[in-house]
Parts: sequence; C-alpha cells; structure tokens
Amino acid sequence: MMLGSLRRDPAWLMLALGAVALLGYFLLWPVLSMLASSLVNQDGQFGLHGYVQFFSEPAYRESLFNTLWLGGAVTLLSLVLGAGLALAAARFSFPLAACLGVLPLLTLVIPDVVVAAAWIVVLGKQGVLNSLLAPFGLELPSLYSWWGLVFVMTLNNYVYAYVAVLVGLKSMDRNLEEAGLSLGSSPGRTLRTVTFPLMVPALCGAAVLVFMHVIGDFGVPAILGARTPVLAVKTYNEFVSEMGGNPQMQTTMASLLVFLGLVLLLIQKWVVARRTYQMESGRAPVRVPLRAWQATVCATLVSILVVLSILPVLVVIVTAFTPSIGPVLKYGGFTLSHMQQALVQAPGPLYNSLLLGAAATSAGAVFSIVAAYLIVKRPSGLSAGLDALVMLPLTIAGTVLGIALINVFNSGWLVLTGSWVIMALAYFLRRVPTSVRAAMGPLHNVRNSIEEASISLGVAPMPTFAKVVLPLVWPAVIAATVLMWITTLSELSATVVLYFGGMSTLPIEVFQLVDSGRLAQASAYSLVLLMAIFLPLLLTRFIFKVKVGWTQ
Repeated sequence: MMLGSLRRDPAWLMLALGAVALLGYFLLWPVLSMLASSLVNQDGQFGLHGYVQFFSEPAYRESLFNTLWLGGAVTLLSLVLGAGLALAAARFSFPLAACLGVLPLLTLVIPDVVVAAAWIVVLGKQGVLNSLLAPFGLELPSLYSWWGLVFVMTLNNYVYAYVAVLVGLKSMDRNLEEAGLSLGSSPGRTLRTVTFPLMVPALCGAAVLVFMHVIGDFGVPAILGARTPVLAVKTYNEFVSEMGGNPQMQTTMASLLVFLGLVLLLIQKWVVARRTYQMESGRAPVRVPLRAWQATVCATLVSILVVLSILPVLVVIVTAFTPSIGPVLKYGGFTLSHMQQALVQAPGPLYNSLLLGAAATSAGAVFSIVAAYLIVKRPSGLSAGLDALVMLPLTIAGTVLGIALINVFNSGWLVLTGSWVIMALAYFLRRVPTSVRAAMGPLHNVRNSIEEASISLGVAPMPTFAKVVLPLVWPAVIAATVLMWITTLSELSATVVLYFGGMSTLPIEVFQLVDSGRLAQASAYSLVLLMAIFLPLLLTRFIFKVKVGWTQ
C-alpha cells in the first residue's frame, strides 16, 4: 500500500506531507549541505582537499584514532557489563535483583556533564579520595586520561546494552535452552551455542547505540579528555577557530562523524542479515534462584553498580551545599550561597533551559504522536520516508547538527542563527526519534477495527483519531512528552555550538563552571538541573500513573 490510505484521508495526507517537508527542510537539507560543503575547496572548486588535509596531518588523524579507540573500548566494556547484568537479571533470582529495575532510570536521566562533574569531585586531583589518600603519600592516577574517559563513559552507556539484551532474553523461548541442556550440553556451552546466537541482533543493536553515543558525546571528552582529543570536541574547536576563515575543515570533520555512524549501521545490518533469527513463541524465561556464594557475588556486583550509578547524584547534592574558597571545597560545613546563586542571583540558565525545553517538548509531543500514527496506522511510501527521516538524527552528533544548522540558516530568507529558535529546533530534531518510538509501541496494540468502526458510523478520520485513538494511547503520549523533556534539558552537544550571549542553559553553565574549577557552584546548577528533570518524572509516576523508564 503506497499512498492509498493517505489519499482517502486528505487531512492525514497533508499532515504526512507537512511532516516530511519539515524534516526535509530543517534536517536533511542542512546535513546534505554540510556534506556538500566538505567537498568544496577554498577556491570554490569541487575537490577532496579537506579530506586530504585531514588524513595528512597527525593532529587530525589522532582525533580519529582516539574516537575509534574510545568508541570501541567503551562499547566492548558496556556490552560485557550490560549483557552480563542482563543475563543475571533475566535468568537468576538473588537478593537485590529488584534494584536492577531502577538502574536505567538512574543512569539515563543524569546528564553526562553532571556525571563528569561528580566524578571530578570524587576522583579528581583535589577530589575526596585523593584527599583521604594524601596523608599516606598515595595518589590516584589522573582522571583526565584514557582510563578516566573509559571509566566514566562506560558507566554512562552500559545501561543501553543492559536494556537491549534484557529485552531480548525475556522474549526468548526458554524451551530452546532447556532442549540443549536435556541433550547433555553444559550451561556454559548452551549459553555459547544457543543463547548467544539468538542474542546477536540485540547485541548488535546495543553496540551501535553505545558506539554512536560515545563518538557523538561532547561533555565528558571535553571535560576529561583535554589530552586525548576526539572528533566531536575537535570539530567544535575547529568550528570556533574557523569562524572567520575557511569552513571546509569543520564540515570535513563533521562529515566524518556522520560517515562513521552510517558505516556502523551498514555493518550492523550486514551482520544481522546474514542469518535468520526466528523462534516460535513459548514459555517465558524462568529465573533460577541462586544460593550461597553465587547469590552473594551477584548481590555484591549489583550493589556496586547501584552505588556507582547513584553516586553522582549524592555527590552533587552534598557539594552544592558545601562551602568553598575558589576550587577548594570545605566538606563538613554547610552553605546556601551556591543554591542562592543558581536560583535567585543568576537564574538565567534555568529560565533559558525551561523556555527551550518547553518549546521543543511541546512541538515534539505533537509531532511524535502524529508521526507515530502515520508510520503505524497509515503505512505508505510517504510514511516509510517519514520513518527514515525521523531516525536520521540518531546517526548525527549534536555538534554536527549544530554546525549544519548554522551553515544553512545564517543567511538567506530565513535567518535563525543567533536566536533561541535555532536552539529549540536542534533540541526538537535531536530528541524526536526517541519520542516517536515511545509513541509507536502502544499504537501497534490498537486494533484497526476500532478506528474503522468509528469511521463507518460517520465520524471523520481526524475526529476519530482525537476521540477514539488518542485516549487509548494517552499514557504513551505523556511518557513520550516527559522523555523528551528530560533529554532536552540535558542537551549539551548541540547547545555548545548554538548558544549565544544571554542564552546559556543549565548544561552549558555546569560545563563552564567545571572547566573553570568552580565545582561547588557547578554542583548547585547540576542539582537545579536534576530537580528540573526528576520532578516531572515524579509527577508523571504518581499523578498520571504513567511509568517512564525501564521496570522489570
């Protein structure tokens, strides 16, 4: 079915065309224009000078190598940690197993810049642990190094692998594993020869997601990786330094980030397409109780992960109320001056974040439910194209999207650069894929016959959607809205390129304060940011009775 169903409903056809046009003009065109600009030399002629220069200069090659190394290391560790944790959660029962349900919520809603700031307080040169070790003449290795980057980014990203593999394990037919065991295969061999092959799609999906998050992350590498430049940070630095000169290198580096994401998607598709992963629906997996030392080991590992996941929040809360003299923190004291600064004396970043978050979330909520409905309930060539455009931002780093938008909308009939609109637009584009996917799930469960019955009784398609379909998926709409709100507030990668004087946001303020060594004030703004994120989550959970996040 191509445009048939849409042609029968002119209103939905117009909405589909409008959605495709919106993403085509504000997303696809800037990205393609950026890719094309990377192929234009300084003399205005077509050429590969930018790419030749990139691969011929050691500093640029080093940033690419560092990006690939960091992405690979964090992805591998995240898969090992996340998949192992998912296997324990799906197959075994042990003390504290219920705590695994809150790990994704804790990890996903804490902004990267807040996590980096918290770990500096704990493991930095003047951090808590080094202060405790100083009397013994001991000192931890510098957090501003490879191990610091890998450690912090693994803690930020392993949860993606955990959720993806856990979903796959819980949907797997337990009969397959039991058949292998009944034929004399050991549990380890059954895991290797039966379970693992069936988990390849989930593992590949998790690997792509983690890798893209790592190579597109700006906050953690910018704060901890000054000695190890990566492409996302190098692209931003090149953008700043090239504002008055040749823009080819910034577009070249930005284009390479896009190419990396696309290549990884193609590799994932090739790996998954080589085999068929199908099974008959059967019994749900049964969790086996662990006893003695095995239960103790699992409970201990879960305890460590929970502590590491929640530690940034605890550190931010304590440090926000800790007196400080410059960069020196005076733990044991108490002050409200930092919070007063963040909420009363200089609340601009909070107001800007709320304004941009409200604008992006309002537009994103409406767009997400419309796009999800078109993709699920009005399948056509047009809606398939819309689905592809909606997913495109997942392959684009925030700094890359910011540069692409500036290059296109800094001149011409529509000038957005230097306005809050372009910032809200970037937030909308960056976060709408997740919201659309969140809204699509419940729509698959709404029977077409319900909608068709309403239309057969004389109710037009649009009123039918508003009166019949929307109430059935309203919890998903609320969940998608809250999800977009919390991810929008924590956006740093695109903001650092697009913001201007007077439009600093909470993540930007935290980033700048951490960069200048004012960790107590950074913690105060971080706490304000966390409150702005968690309050809607609590309201959604206890007032609307809608759960946002993963629960077992």
